[in-house]
Amino acid sequence: MQYRGEKTQKNSLFLSMQLTKHISQLLYRYDCVTVPGFGAFLGEPVSALLNETDQVIYPPSKSISFNSQLQSNDGLLAHAVTQSEQMVYEEAVRAIHKEVVRWKAQLHQGETLTLERIGTLVLNAEKSIVFTPSKTHNHLAASFGLVPVPAHKVDRSVAIPPKQIPVATSTSATSAFVRYAAAAAVALAIGYAGVFSYNDYAQDQLLVQEASLRADAQKEVQEAVFDLGDLPVLTLNTSREQYHIIGGAFGVPTNAERYVQTLQSKGYAGAHQLSPNNRGLHPVSLGSFSDKSAAIAFLRQVQRDEIKDAWLLKQ
Repeated sequence: MQYRGEKTQKNSLFLSMQLTKHISQLLYRYDCVTVPGFGAFLGEPVSALLNETDQVIYPPSKSISFNSQLQSNDGLLAHAVTQSEQMVYEEAVRAIHKEVVRWKAQLHQGETLTLERIGTLVLNAEKSIVFTPSKTHNHLAASFGLVPVPAHKVDRSVAIPPKQIPVATSTSATSAFVRYAAAAAVALAIGYAGVFSYNDYAQDQLLVQEASLRADAQKEVQEAVFDLGDLPVLTLNTSREQYHIIGGAFGVPTNAERYVQTLQSKGYAGAHQLSPNNRGLHPVSLGSFSDKSAAIAFLRQVQRDEIKDAWLLKQ
């Protein structure tokens, strides 16, 4: 038992230094990362931007904001800490709570709370948290490695005249050359006229032949009867992103099945087992939605009535 307590204390100390990193990593994959008892960091994709004042083009990014009203534990951050730090879920929740207490104490002492790669937080005169996002870090995964580039304005008002290349000629040589060139041009014109006349005739004949073949083919198609047999059913895949309310994840499939039956007996008719994730766990969903707002509303109801650690999974 003493060893377990020392391990818990060590993990909590390590988490105190790494919690900000876990939040930042989750913001690459999710649009909402909630720190239980503190608030939620929200991400909104932003298109590429041209700053005309600084003449700089900024790549697409994810704008980060903070909402202190969203404090319910959705399980996302705790599960990430559990898997990364090899901690028990309850230990991760307690460690996050200790870090939140330290953050709040720092803010109430009038200090600025700096979260690396995320931004800074400070209390204003009304004791409300004011968040300023970091301008040096981009949480949009699609823009990873892209940096701002200078925008060079192109001036199209001044036309550049073409260079004139002087050519030295002799009067007598030029006259003789012009006579020979004129004779050669006449001969070539006569030759090309004959060639073009023949080509025009051949092209006309080819068009007539193609028109005849096209008419015959249309007639055969109209008179033909096709027996295609039984045609296969065409299935269109119109799948959209699904939002699942997760009540738990199990390493043993039979445990997941029993949990589904338990939830259904409590009135959650939509409870079902999802496919195993990349860690071999079998998540159990209390319900699935295609609308994010409806999923969040259902999540809050589940956290209030049944499972306070239920969380949202997007697939």
